[in-house]
Amino acid sequence: MTSGYTPGSMPEKDQPGFDQILGALREGLNEDPQLKEMPAEEVARRLVRHGHLEREPPPPLVAEALEGLEAEEQSLQNDELSSEDANPT
Repeated sequence: MTSGYTPGSMPEKDQPGFDQILGALREGLNEDPQLKEMPAEEVARRLVRHGHLEREPPPPLVAEALEGLEAEEQSLQNDELSSEDANPT
């Protein structure tokens, strides 16, 4: 079964977009931090099963969103470390 998604293309009109997936992932990770450790296919299924999305998104888009969240989290951690170094107490 193909998802209709290829890197660099837009998802099909009945599939959730990147921003929807990102929001659903944030909600899902708040409830179940283990989602980070799962394959994108399983994450996509769980986001639908737990009511965060109505339709299952393409796994490559889920993987891309997970990577984006991970990079965002890493950036925030680096900012916190930089702030601590600049302002020792």
